[in-house]
Amino acid sequence: MLATIVRASGSVPRRVGAKMVVRSDGSAVGTIGGGAFEATVAIDAREILSSGEGRAQVRRYTFTESGEDALGMACGGTAEVLLEPAGAGERLVIFGAGHVGLALARLAASVGFLPELVDDRPQACEEARRMAPGTVHLCDPLWQEGVPALDPACAVAVVTRCHRTDRLALRHVLGRTLRYVGLIGSKRKKLVIFEELRGEDGATEEDLERIRCPIGLPLGGDTPEEIAVSIVAELLQLRHRAG
Repeated sequence: MLATIVRASGSVPRRVGAKMVVRSDGSAVGTIGGGAFEATVAIDAREILSSGEGRAQVRRYTFTESGEDALGMACGGTAEVLLEPAGAGERLVIFGAGHVGLALARLAASVGFLPELVDDRPQACEEARRMAPGTVHLCDPLWQEGVPALDPACAVAVVTRCHRTDRLALRHVLGRTLRYVGLIGSKRKKLVIFEELRGEDGATEEDLERIRCPIGLPLGGDTPEEIAVSIVAELLQLRHRAG
Protein backbone atom coordinates (compact mmCIF):
# COMPACT_ATOMS: atom_id res chain seq x y z
CA MET A 1 0.00 0.00 0.00
CA LEU A 2 1.09 3.55 -0.72
CA ALA A 3 0.39 5.92 2.19
CA THR A 4 0.37 9.64 1.31
CA ILE A 5 -0.43 12.56 3.60
CA VAL A 6 -3.08 14.50 1.68
CA ARG A 7 -4.19 16.97 4.36
CA ALA A 8 -2.49 18.23 7.51
CA SER A 9 -3.20 20.90 10.09
CA GLY A 10 -1.64 21.93 13.36
CA SER A 11 1.48 20.27 14.70
CA VAL A 12 2.27 17.14 12.66
CA PRO A 13 5.64 15.41 11.99
CA ARG A 14 5.50 15.79 8.20
CA ARG A 15 3.45 17.82 5.78
CA VAL A 16 1.25 17.13 2.74
CA GLY A 17 2.94 14.97 0.11
CA ALA A 18 5.02 12.78 2.43
CA LYS A 19 4.84 9.16 1.30
CA MET A 20 5.51 5.68 2.62
CA VAL A 21 5.15 2.27 0.97
CA VAL A 22 3.96 -0.52 3.30
CA ARG A 23 4.57 -4.10 2.24
CA SER A 24 2.48 -7.10 3.24
CA ASP A 25 5.28 -8.37 5.52
CA GLY A 26 5.11 -5.15 7.56
CA SER A 27 8.31 -3.60 6.22
CA ALA A 28 8.15 -0.06 4.88
CA VAL A 29 10.03 2.25 2.52
CA GLY A 30 10.01 5.99 3.13
CA THR A 31 8.51 7.80 6.09
CA ILE A 32 5.49 9.93 6.91
CA GLY A 33 6.73 10.94 10.34
CA GLY A 34 7.69 7.93 12.44
CA GLY A 35 6.49 7.03 15.91
CA ALA A 36 2.97 5.94 16.84
CA PHE A 37 1.48 7.76 13.84
CA GLU A 38 3.51 5.87 11.28
CA ALA A 39 3.06 2.56 13.11
CA THR A 40 -0.73 3.02 13.19
CA VAL A 41 -0.87 3.91 9.49
CA ALA A 42 1.24 0.84 8.68
CA ILE A 43 -1.17 -1.39 10.65
CA ASP A 44 -4.15 0.11 8.81
CA ALA A 45 -2.42 -0.37 5.47
CA ARG A 46 -1.69 -4.03 6.23
CA GLU A 47 -5.31 -4.60 7.28
CA ILE A 48 -6.50 -3.23 3.93
CA LEU A 49 -3.97 -5.41 2.11
CA SER A 50 -5.06 -8.56 3.93
CA SER A 51 -8.75 -7.78 3.43
CA GLY A 52 -8.33 -7.83 -0.34
CA GLU A 53 -10.62 -4.80 -0.74
CA GLY A 54 -8.38 -3.33 -3.41
CA ARG A 55 -9.71 0.24 -3.15
CA ALA A 56 -8.22 3.50 -1.97
CA GLN A 57 -9.27 4.95 1.39
CA VAL A 58 -8.61 8.18 3.25
CA ARG A 59 -8.16 7.83 7.01
CA ARG A 60 -7.90 10.57 9.63
CA TYR A 61 -5.39 10.59 12.50
CA THR A 62 -5.45 13.04 15.39
CA PHE A 63 -2.35 13.81 17.44
CA THR A 64 -4.19 14.03 20.75
CA GLU A 65 -4.27 11.83 23.85
CA SER A 66 -8.00 11.13 23.69
CA GLY A 67 -10.98 11.46 21.37
CA GLU A 68 -11.95 10.03 18.00
CA ASP A 69 -8.99 8.92 15.85
CA ALA A 70 -6.60 9.82 18.71
CA LEU A 71 -3.05 8.50 18.55
CA GLY A 72 -2.30 9.05 22.24
CA MET A 73 0.02 11.96 21.47
CA ALA A 74 0.05 15.56 22.66
CA CYS A 75 1.04 17.39 19.46
CA GLY A 76 -2.51 18.50 18.74
CA GLY A 77 -2.46 18.31 14.96
CA THR A 78 -4.51 16.29 12.48
CA ALA A 79 -3.45 14.40 9.35
CA GLU A 80 -5.46 12.67 6.66
CA VAL A 81 -3.70 9.84 4.83
CA LEU A 82 -4.61 8.34 1.48
CA LEU A 83 -4.08 4.57 1.56
CA GLU A 84 -4.08 3.07 -1.91
CA PRO A 85 -2.96 -0.23 -3.41
CA ALA A 86 0.36 0.04 -5.17
CA GLY A 87 2.64 -2.28 -7.06
CA ALA A 88 5.95 -3.35 -5.64
CA GLY A 89 7.52 -0.30 -7.27
CA GLU A 90 10.57 -0.10 -9.49
CA ARG A 91 13.90 -0.32 -7.70
CA LEU A 92 16.23 2.62 -8.25
CA VAL A 93 19.71 1.98 -6.86
CA ILE A 94 21.49 5.30 -6.41
CA PHE A 95 25.25 5.13 -5.96
CA GLY A 96 26.12 8.27 -4.02
CA ALA A 97 24.28 9.83 -1.07
CA GLY A 98 25.40 13.39 -1.71
CA HIS A 99 23.21 16.34 -2.69
CA VAL A 100 22.22 14.90 -6.07
CA GLY A 101 21.58 11.43 -4.65
CA LEU A 102 19.30 12.78 -1.92
CA ALA A 103 17.37 14.99 -4.33
CA LEU A 104 17.00 12.09 -6.74
CA ALA A 105 15.74 9.71 -4.03
CA ARG A 106 13.12 12.18 -2.86
CA LEU A 107 11.81 12.99 -6.33
CA ALA A 108 11.90 9.41 -7.63
CA ALA A 109 9.97 8.13 -4.59
CA SER A 110 7.19 10.64 -5.31
CA VAL A 111 6.52 9.02 -8.71
CA GLY A 112 6.56 5.39 -7.63
CA PHE A 113 10.21 4.33 -7.56
CA LEU A 114 11.72 2.57 -4.54
CA PRO A 115 15.09 4.27 -3.99
CA GLU A 116 18.12 2.60 -2.45
CA LEU A 117 21.07 4.85 -1.65
CA VAL A 118 24.62 3.46 -1.47
CA ASP A 119 27.65 5.31 -0.06
CA ASP A 120 30.90 4.54 1.73
CA ARG A 121 30.68 7.53 4.10
CA PRO A 122 28.95 6.79 7.44
CA GLN A 123 27.99 10.44 7.97
CA ALA A 124 26.44 10.70 4.50
CA CYS A 125 24.45 7.51 5.13
CA GLU A 126 23.17 8.81 8.46
CA GLU A 127 22.05 12.05 6.83
CA ALA A 128 20.37 10.08 4.03
CA ARG A 129 18.40 8.04 6.56
CA ARG A 130 17.06 11.28 8.03
CA MET A 131 16.40 13.18 4.82
CA ALA A 132 15.45 10.75 2.07
CA PRO A 133 12.97 7.92 1.60
CA GLY A 134 14.06 4.38 0.88
CA THR A 135 16.83 2.10 2.05
CA VAL A 136 20.38 3.26 2.75
CA HIS A 137 23.37 0.92 2.35
CA LEU A 138 26.76 1.70 3.90
CA CYS A 139 29.46 0.03 1.79
CA ASP A 140 33.20 -0.32 2.39
CA PRO A 141 35.74 2.17 0.93
CA LEU A 142 36.32 -0.09 -2.10
CA TRP A 143 32.58 -0.26 -2.85
CA GLN A 144 32.58 -4.05 -2.64
CA GLU A 145 30.99 -5.07 0.67
CA GLY A 146 27.55 -3.74 1.52
CA VAL A 147 26.45 -3.02 -2.05
CA PRO A 148 22.94 -4.43 -2.71
CA ALA A 149 22.43 -7.09 -5.35
CA LEU A 150 21.27 -5.76 -8.70
CA ASP A 151 18.51 -7.49 -10.64
CA PRO A 152 17.60 -7.03 -14.33
CA ALA A 153 14.48 -5.01 -13.53
CA CYS A 154 16.22 -2.33 -11.47
CA ALA A 155 17.52 1.06 -12.56
CA VAL A 156 20.92 2.35 -11.49
CA ALA A 157 22.08 5.96 -11.19
CA VAL A 158 25.77 6.60 -10.50
CA VAL A 159 26.07 10.05 -8.90
CA THR A 160 28.94 9.66 -6.42
CA ARG A 161 31.27 12.41 -5.23
CA CYS A 162 34.23 11.82 -7.57
CA HIS A 163 35.67 10.05 -10.60
CA ARG A 164 37.21 7.26 -8.49
CA THR A 165 34.03 6.28 -6.66
CA ASP A 166 31.99 6.52 -9.87
CA ARG A 167 34.28 3.95 -11.42
CA LEU A 168 34.14 1.68 -8.37
CA ALA A 169 30.33 1.81 -8.52
CA LEU A 170 30.25 1.15 -12.26
CA ARG A 171 32.15 -2.12 -11.76
CA HIS A 172 28.91 -3.54 -10.35
CA VAL A 173 27.03 -3.02 -13.63
CA LEU A 174 29.60 -4.55 -15.96
CA GLY A 175 28.40 -7.80 -17.53
CA ARG A 176 24.82 -7.20 -16.37
CA THR A 177 21.70 -6.37 -18.34
CA LEU A 178 19.85 -3.81 -16.25
CA ARG A 179 16.76 -1.73 -16.97
CA TYR A 180 18.70 1.53 -16.85
CA VAL A 181 22.23 2.65 -16.00
CA GLY A 182 23.14 6.34 -15.92
CA LEU A 183 26.41 8.06 -15.01
CA ILE A 184 26.62 11.72 -14.01
CA GLY A 185 29.29 13.73 -15.76
CA SER A 186 30.46 15.45 -18.91
CA LYS A 187 31.31 13.95 -22.29
CA ARG A 188 35.00 14.38 -21.38
CA LYS A 189 34.53 12.42 -18.17
CA LYS A 190 32.75 9.71 -20.15
CA LEU A 191 35.77 9.28 -22.46
CA VAL A 192 38.22 9.06 -19.56
CA ILE A 193 36.25 6.71 -17.31
CA PHE A 194 35.17 4.45 -20.18
CA GLU A 195 38.80 4.06 -21.25
CA GLU A 196 39.74 3.05 -17.69
CA LEU A 197 36.88 0.56 -17.54
CA ARG A 198 38.06 -0.98 -20.81
CA GLY A 199 41.72 -1.17 -19.88
CA GLU A 200 41.61 -2.01 -16.19
CA ASP A 201 38.23 -3.63 -15.60
CA GLY A 202 37.74 -5.57 -18.82
CA ALA A 203 34.58 -3.76 -19.85
CA THR A 204 33.27 -4.67 -23.29
CA GLU A 205 31.78 -2.22 -25.78
CA GLU A 206 28.41 -3.83 -25.08
CA ASP A 207 28.85 -3.05 -21.37
CA LEU A 208 29.67 0.58 -22.07
CA GLU A 209 26.85 1.09 -24.56
CA ARG A 210 24.37 0.35 -21.77
CA ILE A 211 25.63 3.28 -19.68
CA ARG A 212 23.88 6.59 -20.36
CA CYS A 213 26.31 9.45 -19.89
CA PRO A 214 25.61 12.29 -19.37
CA ILE A 215 22.75 11.00 -17.25
CA GLY A 216 19.23 12.35 -17.66
CA LEU A 217 17.43 14.36 -20.31
CA PRO A 218 19.21 17.54 -21.48
CA LEU A 219 17.00 20.05 -19.65
CA GLY A 220 19.79 22.52 -18.95
CA GLY A 221 19.71 22.77 -15.14
CA ASP A 222 22.71 22.28 -12.86
CA THR A 223 21.38 22.34 -9.27
CA PRO A 224 20.95 18.98 -7.49
CA GLU A 225 17.17 19.33 -7.74
CA GLU A 226 17.30 20.19 -11.45
CA ILE A 227 19.62 17.27 -12.15
CA ALA A 228 17.22 15.00 -10.26
CA VAL A 229 14.36 16.24 -12.45
CA SER A 230 16.33 15.41 -15.61
CA ILE A 231 17.12 11.88 -14.36
CA VAL A 232 13.57 11.15 -13.24
CA ALA A 233 12.26 12.51 -16.54
CA GLU A 234 14.47 10.03 -18.39
CA LEU A 235 13.32 7.19 -16.13
CA LEU A 236 9.67 8.12 -16.71
CA GLN A 237 10.26 8.30 -20.44
CA LEU A 238 11.69 4.77 -20.29
CA ARG A 239 8.78 3.57 -18.12
CA HIS A 240 6.06 4.90 -20.41
CA ARG A 241 7.75 3.78 -23.62
CA ALA A 242 7.99 0.28 -22.17
CA GLY A 243 4.32 0.43 -21.21
